[in-house]
Amino acid sequence: NVRRHCRVQTKQVSTTKVDNKPNGNRPKRDASNKYTIYHDFSGSLEHIRDHQVLAIRRGVAQKSLRLSYDIDGDRVESLVRRCLVDSGVLANGNSHHESIWKEAIHDAWSRLLRRRCTARLWTEKSQMAEQRSIQVFCDNLYKALLQPPIQPRPVLALDPGFQAGIKCALLDQHGQLLSFDKAEYQDKVFPSSLTTVSFLPNREAGVQKLVSLLQAMHCYQEKETGSKDKDSVTVALGNGHGSQDARALIQDASGKSGVPVDVEMVNEAGASVWSVTEDASREFPNQSAASIASVSIGRRFQNALPELVKIPPRSLGLGMYQHDLNEKVLDEKLHYAAVNAVAEVGVDGNSCSIQILEKVPGLTKKLCERIIEARPLKSRSDLRDRISGLGAKTFENCAAFIRIQNDKKRASSVEPLDATMVHPESYSVARFILKELRWSLDERSSIYAGEIPRSTEERQEKWKGIIEAVSNKFTISQDRVLSVIDHLIVSMTNPDPRLVDCNAKICGGAKGCQPLPSNLSNSSQELQAATPLRGVIGTVRNVVDFGAFVDIGTENDGLLHVSKLGSTPLSALVVGQELGVDILAVSSDNRISLGMNGLNLLPDPVRAKRANKEWSSSGHSSKRGFKTMATSGRKRQRTRKN
Repeated sequence: NVRRHCRVQTKQVSTTKVDNKPNGNRPKRDASNKYTIYHDFSGSLEHIRDHQVLAIRRGVAQKSLRLSYDIDGDRVESLVRRCLVDSGVLANGNSHHESIWKEAIHDAWSRLLRRRCTARLWTEKSQMAEQRSIQVFCDNLYKALLQPPIQPRPVLALDPGFQAGIKCALLDQHGQLLSFDKAEYQDKVFPSSLTTVSFLPNREAGVQKLVSLLQAMHCYQEKETGSKDKDSVTVALGNGHGSQDARALIQDASGKSGVPVDVEMVNEAGASVWSVTEDASREFPNQSAASIASVSIGRRFQNALPELVKIPPRSLGLGMYQHDLNEKVLDEKLHYAAVNAVAEVGVDGNSCSIQILEKVPGLTKKLCERIIEARPLKSRSDLRDRISGLGAKTFENCAAFIRIQNDKKRASSVEPLDATMVHPESYSVARFILKELRWSLDERSSIYAGEIPRSTEERQEKWKGIIEAVSNKFTISQDRVLSVIDHLIVSMTNPDPRLVDCNAKICGGAKGCQPLPSNLSNSSQELQAATPLRGVIGTVRNVVDFGAFVDIGTENDGLLHVSKLGSTPLSALVVGQELGVDILAVSSDNRISLGMNGLNLLPDPVRAKRANKEWSSSGHSSKRGFKTMATSGRKRQRTRKN
């Protein structure tokens, strides 16, 4: 009840400082600019949002904001009196002690309770905000790990840079560096599969080296597919600083070599962290950490799950005020989120890395090392029979998540159910169900997904007789029978749950949109002049309660506010997802406001007013509508001709 009468107020604290070093009399940049909206903020403690609480708390910690509480003391004192009356301490009605009680309550509240009460309420609100922030981080990590893998194909991975150059990696469809045998490629000379392209100051030399890389990728694809046509080369481009310049270089190289390219933007957060680990050095000896980072970019584009589990979640940039949270609690929750993601997909016991194997429920690092040493595994029962220290209880916990894929080279006695989600203790039940329903694990065509009831109730109604027969025969509950049927259906119709189309709930989409031109992405002034702009391709970098941060190729990510999503639910946005957006406004401090493409949204009034002043002062008309990427390009061409 007290929380209802409390308001939070924040004011700006000037933090402009003068550098004491010689020749350093210029004032430093005011850090409080990040908290502009909180310079004169007031909100009810009961209704203030979690991200606002975290932002205010960080601003106060950085001494950019001053926090105070405005609480209605008269109402709180009457509330205290009512509590005393309800508890029988104070009689209800007029008495000669009324004035003494009133003074006592006022003194207790103003001198003792006010400060303690407001501090406790703010602490409780902060704890709730921390819990929500951790939950947002875990949800983003879970969705990032479950990004759908691409169809297996070789990839040219690029880690953009300027002075250090563009780090390049040529990867095959399995994520391994390409090796070019001179005999196989008729003594053609190709560059190293892990190399650096320098384009400053000689841009033409950089383009020429990229041409040789594209030709090498084309020759490899031609050898693998046997096709003489020039299939496009997939380029996984990191979204770091200089990505638009790297895109322009690779497109110039494509034009010169005649090899078409398909450029895909990839979130490179955490790639440099993995590149300096012992595992990376062991896999790529005698290679610099900067070059190894490009391998991580290409692999996470091919298959995100086994690559992202190698990187500490804190380095992926998926959290909301993650540096202000309890480290121990956050790490524990993130570990469980990664374990749930791995359990959802399962792992191949004969090929997965030790990092992803450690995320299987029930397994320790020592057991994972013993499993890798015992490869190849012929069946799930090998886990229990050949791995020392892996007892019956551990086998019960981990067996369903470790798949042993059927291999034609192995003996025909390999259990086909080892490649499904069915637990070994339910194999006899699964065989009976397969026989009764006339399904075959070897012939996926024996089950048609369109004829399968979707809900549990419909399945129970359709197969009521079979469920009861199985339940009576094996003396198990009908719920367990339904669970085995569900696992069989998923294993036969959708072996990888990540292959579900994540763009199904997105309105608009990226179809018909184009990347932001390099001249606009590198210059905030030109972007302000061109705004509002429609039909820009962006990649979701982070999802929070108030919207999503989208990478459109600029230095700062744009904010796609939850109010600008239209019919698209916020839960449908996934980290790493590509979508089309409209640039609504760009503020003077380079804050970019976005809207979902195709909704015909108007710019934010406040930011539009601020931008109109800048347009007017620079000779641009403030009354303008949306421009598409195509019309913007045509106007620039006419300007050049004139």
